[in-house]
Amino acid sequence: MATRTQSADPRAERVRAKLIDAAFALAHERPVDQLTVGDLVARAGVSRQVFYRHFADRDDAVATAFVIAFAAATADVDDEPRSRILRIFGLAAEHRAMYRNVVPSPVAQKVVAAFRGELLPACEELAARALPVVGAAAGLEPGAVSRFLVGGFQEVLRSWMEDPSEPGQAVDLLGRVTVALDTVDALLSRPHFTT
Repeated sequence: MATRTQSADPRAERVRAKLIDAAFALAHERPVDQLTVGDLVARAGVSRQVFYRHFADRDDAVATAFVIAFAAATADVDDEPRSRILRIFGLAAEHRAMYRNVVPSPVAQKVVAAFRGELLPACEELAARALPVVGAAAGLEPGAVSRFLVGGFQEVLRSWMEDPSEPGQAVDLLGRVTVALDTVDALLSRPHFTT
């Protein structure tokens, strides 16, 4: 059981950071299902006992690395939803190999949840802006619109991840996201006609 998930001890925080860095680096190198706690502790230069003070298991360490990466990617972004969404997808584009190594593993659900968690505030803002247009026509609640947007953006990521081309030849993820954002903007700015 992890006992040091949040510690005031600077040494414990340095060790935790080493383990997170090791998990992030190793997830770039090979599929997560092929990683072991032994690999993580060897890369970080700590013992298994120390590892288990910070994380429950390998998946906990890898998921934490992703959560921290998402939070860091959006930490200095203004509240503009478009900027936030583009920054999140920029992180995904930079780390395509890592995402491919995570997808078939049990940690994928935690990574998807972290991705959704970072997208949600921007999608909630877009939904709030959409309500005057969408809500009147369809009687939708803001939560339904934001979940729809998050799902749509996740589909953009999924389709990009399944693109069989090599990373250097892959269709531009940020280009896809920009098109999706432009489509959302266009739909939300169109006058609504009811019949």
